[in-house]
Amino acid sequence: MLEIRDVIKSFGDKRVLCGASLRADGSSVALTGGSGSGKTTLLRILAGLETADGGDVITTGKTAFVFAEPRLFDVSVLENVVCVMDKNVPKTDNERRAREILESLGLSDASKLRPRELSSGMAARVSVARAIAYNADNYLLDEPFRALDEKTADMVKKYVFSALRGKSVIMVTHENFDVKLCDMHVHIEDGKVVTM
Repeated sequence: MLEIRDVIKSFGDKRVLCGASLRADGSSVALTGGSGSGKTTLLRILAGLETADGGDVITTGKTAFVFAEPRLFDVSVLENVVCVMDKNVPKTDNERRAREILESLGLSDASKLRPRELSSGMAARVSVARAIAYNADNYLLDEPFRALDEKTADMVKKYVFSALRGKSVIMVTHENFDVKLCDMHVHIEDGKVVTM
């Protein structure tokens, strides 16, 4: 579960969140808002990367964060995915599962490549693959599909929302199609979250 209640956050003299409340419990939420409205700040607070100035933050279970800019390790694509998987599972089983995820994201030929050899769209898909492989309870997605061309994005979105069904998902997006994929659409306006 992911939940914030009446969260307040300021950066210097600028109040970004003014009593924002949002909950995702086994559901997917599309989060929209203008540039600088606090969308990413809200995700970072839920992930524990920022501290709220006030209000309550409640999370249960494991949380995965897909950043707007991929943050990959300087190892192969396959190793980037396997490194987050359960260490109690035999490595061969983890590698097989990682290859399945990569194949589903159109990356079966990229498993041996390193991040510097990837296009921005490929790197974004590796970031998504790693999050799925982590098998978290909660997912925070910050514009995860923005580096993808339309055809690839459609394929990736279908796979991601199938793989994350039943998980708690909050996704920052500017795309109407992405909004339709989610169970709920909320919008940040004047530092508050409004249900659309």
